[in-house]
Amino acid sequence: MEKWFINTNNRISGPFNAEEVKAHIQVDLQNAFVWSRGLTDWVPASQWNPQTLKVKMQSTAAKTTATPTTQQSPPQLAKKTTSHEETMTATVIPSQAVLEDIKTHVVEKYKVRYDEVDQKEMTRDELIQFAAQKEDPSKISILDRKAKEWKELYTLPEIANKLGISRRQHQRVPILAHFSGVNTINGQKLNVRVVSVSQGGFGLTDNFDLKLGEGVKGQISSPHFYTPITIEAEVTYSGQDGYVGLKFTQINDEGVSLITDYVKRFGKAADHY
Repeated sequence: MEKWFINTNNRISGPFNAEEVKAHIQVDLQNAFVWSRGLTDWVPASQWNPQTLKVKMQSTAAKTTATPTTQQSPPQLAKKTTSHEETMTATVIPSQAVLEDIKTHVVEKYKVRYDEVDQKEMTRDELIQFAAQKEDPSKISILDRKAKEWKELYTLPEIANKLGISRRQHQRVPILAHFSGVNTINGQKLNVRVVSVSQGGFGLTDNFDLKLGEGVKGQISSPHFYTPITIEAEVTYSGQDGYVGLKFTQINDEGVSLITDYVKRFGKAADHY
C-alpha cells in the first residue's frame, strides 16, 4: 500500500493512506501538493489520482532499479510562474533513507486540550490513541495554528471518522453576557465578562484570579435571557491568557431551559472552538 505525504505551504506531513489524503486535501485543495515514493515531483492536490499515479510510480521504480541512484534530497516545490498553471521542479527520486527521515522527523503534531486542560503535543496516532481512551472524546480540542483558534476534534474528519465521533454533547456558543458573584473558596467578589455558554457550563475572559478546582456562585445576565440565571460552578480550566472554563454544579430548570433555547437558536451558526 502506497504511503503519501502532503506539502501545504512547504509544511510536510504524513505518511497517510489514500483515504486519509482525501480528507486532508479537501481542507485546502488549492495550496496542497501530494507525493509518494516513485514520483519525481509533487502533484497538485487538484490533480491527485492514486490509481493513475500508481502506474507512473511503478514505471519510474522499474527504471531506478535498473539504474541505482545515490541519496538525494526530497522534492522541492517550484516557485509560481507567470502562467495560469503551477509547475513543479523535476527532481530525482528520493532514497529510502530520505523517506524514512521524513517519516521520523516531519510528522505533524497537534496541540491538544482535554476538557479545557492543556495536554502535551501529540502526533496523529498518539491523538487517536488518546481520544480512544477517553470516555468523552468530544471534550478534546485541537489548536488550528493557521486560524489561531481552538476547534473540536470532530472538525478533523480523518480522525473523527476513524473514531466514529461527532459534535460534542454540550456545544459551546459565543454569547454577550456577564457573571456577578463570589469565589466560594475565598469569598472574593467577581464581576466578569462571559464569552461562551453551553448546557454544561460557561467561559469567562480577562480573569486571572480563579484557579483550577475553585468554585463560584452567582448570576449570569444577558440581553438574550429575560431573567438572570442563578448558578454554581466549578473551574475546570484556567489559562494564562485570562480565559477560565467552568462546568455547572448547580442550575435550576429555568436556567437550563434558557441556555438550551439559546444554544439551539445560535449554535448552528457559531464557529465551534
